[in-house]
This record gives sequence, C-alpha cells and structure tokens, in this order.
Amino acid sequence: MTPRSLKQLYYRLLRVPMWINGRLYRAFRHPDGPIRVHLGPGKHKYLPGWVNLDANFLSARIDLWVNLMDPLPFRGGSVAAIYSHHVIEHLPDRHLPAHFLEMFRVLVPGGGIRVGGPDAGNACAKFVAGELDWFSTYPVKRRSIGGRFANFIFCDGEHLTALSESYLRELAEAAGFVAVRHMLPCRQSELVEREVLEFEYEDDFETPHTVIIEARKPG
Repeated sequence: MTPRSLKQLYYRLLRVPMWINGRLYRAFRHPDGPIRVHLGPGKHKYLPGWVNLDANFLSARIDLWVNLMDPLPFRGGSVAAIYSHHVIEHLPDRHLPAHFLEMFRVLVPGGGIRVGGPDAGNACAKFVAGELDWFSTYPVKRRSIGGRFANFIFCDGEHLTALSESYLRELAEAAGFVAVRHMLPCRQSELVEREVLEFEYEDDFETPHTVIIEARKPG
C-alpha cells in the first residue's frame, strides 16, 4: 500500500492538472447523449461502455483523469447512471455532501446512482458478537478482533469516514435523491448489468462487508 504521505503529495502536485483535464473534457470531449459514469475503477474494474474516472493515471485503467474532490467534469443533466463501489470512504467526510450534490447535478431526470462502501454497521455488530473470522487481516496483520476492527474502519488511514445504510440514505436524501433503497451486494440492481455486480463479490450475504444504496433523481 502506498504511504498516505506520498498520496497527499501526489494530489497537491497534480490537483491543478487534473482540474484542467476535467475542464477540457467537459468543453471539448463531452459526448452529446447521456453517458454512464464509473467512479474509481482502479486496476481491475474497468467497465466497457462507461466513462471510467480515477485520479490514478499510473496504474489504474481509466478514460478520464480527474480528482473526485473537484466538481464532476460533466454537464448538468448529461449522465444516466453513476456506479461507485468502495470509493467515497476515501474522500474526507466533510466533502461527501458536496459529492452527492455533484452526482445529483450531472444526472438526467430519472437517472440513478449505485454507491457502496465498507459497512460500519455490520462491522460493529460482528465486533460486539466477537466474530473474529468476519474480519480480514488487511492491510495490517492483526490477531485480535479489536485490531481487525480497526483495520476495517480505518484501513491504515486510507478510510476517511464510516459508512452505513442510514448515513448513505441521509447523504442521498439531503442532495435531493428519492427512492433510496438499501441493496444487497451482487444480488440485484435497477441500474447496472450483471457483469457490473460481479465486482461486488461477498463471502457473507447474511451480514455483508459492503453497504450499498441505489437512488434516483426525480423526474
């Protein structure tokens, strides 16, 4: 895992070039018809037919190099769907309301989001129940349930917020989204195809590690 200090330096040095790249895309390369947007594909989750955004141009497979701390580089009412899986927990908690407002802005009326991240609620339940094996030893090898719980919540400083169904619902509704639904990983979606859901593999469907919501822009 890349040290957080190096990541912070990367963002400080390249935030302006990423912002410029996003503005150029919006001005000159933006498609005319509604598009589908995938936030944070990383190395292995590139979605053909979607516009794949990431700040990492070194190892991620992307279509558009931008920083999610900046406004999304899309025109208002130009995006049909947004898929975001294990991305927003890496954004500062104070930035999440603005991020949801940006997703709302770019969507067409009736368009939707599918957003997921580590389920802090389920982690708390498993911690209280003492179920050590529910937690992994990533990113730091720890034997105690307390140490593994800290891994899950903080991920060695990579996670900047704690997500739950109620918090995601609050963020979505505050931004104007309606029909907010708590979805099960891998199992069902009103927005994305089966091959997209394959990225959401879980080994515990009764108490999944990932919390996911889908929501719609009115209209």
